[in-house]
Amino acid sequence: MVKLRQKEKIHKARVYSKSLKKWINVVIVYQLKKNKWTHKIYFSTDLEMSAKTILAYYKARFQIEFLYRDAKQHTNLNYCQARSENKLHTHFNMVLTAVNLAKITHWLQQEKAIRKPFSMSDVKVGYSNDLQLNRFIRGFGIYTKSSKNKTIITKLRQFGKIAA
Repeated sequence: MVKLRQKEKIHKARVYSKSLKKWINVVIVYQLKKNKWTHKIYFSTDLEMSAKTILAYYKARFQIEFLYRDAKQHTNLNYCQARSENKLHTHFNMVLTAVNLAKITHWLQQEKAIRKPFSMSDVKVGYSNDLQLNRFIRGFGIYTKSSKNKTIITKLRQFGKIAA
């Protein structure tokens, strides 16, 4: 058992998996949340891998899965009409780069202590709201410096975003 923090315990064991028909490393992470213990189970078929490495790989894996999910849902990773391998590689690289740039732009504007979870949907909604607001502000000649207008403009910029 490894104890990282007061509210977290990690157990590691080498066990035989009937379904995989091989020995695996199992890591169980217990966390105390709201005075109740929860657990997550991770495993690897690499018997030489340490518990910390297994946890690091799973954390990285989920970040990669979120990247692909956002690329599919918001930047059309699946929709390319090119047929040549080179053009397909370019499309995939551009789409994944767009998601990463959106994430960097979103997170670099905020201090680390106040960062919220990244949502590509929120980034798209935010840019759409900015575009529409700027059209109205220019079209109607709205004075944006007054405190009343600043409050309303801030609320309108957040309109439609997911509360995470």
